[in-house]
Amino acid sequence: MANYCTNLFFASTENEQDLNMIEKYLDEHFETYLEVYEDTLDGEFTSRWTFPCESIDEMMKNIQESNKLYIRILSHELQCEYVSFRTFSQGKWNIHY
Repeated sequence: MANYCTNLFFASTENEQDLNMIEKYLDEHFETYLEVYEDTLDGEFTSRWTFPCESIDEMMKNIQESNKLYIRILSHELQCEYVSFRTFSQGKWNIHY
């Protein structure tokens, strides 16, 4: 049985379509708990072992206005002592160490 990574997720944007697409994508591809507010999405989803880089990259291909989007994701799988913190701002990802 695989270890599950918890991904604490937050996104904000002025583009309602982007926010709706992100919510739908996460719901379709992961087990999620998400709260939607006026221009933010907050919650968590699980993935196997680590941060799901390929899936999130696929989701990002559908973003219309990446320069208006801010995302932060804190991923952790404590049994393997795995932690990753990523932010998306001004159209690019930053991995914080």
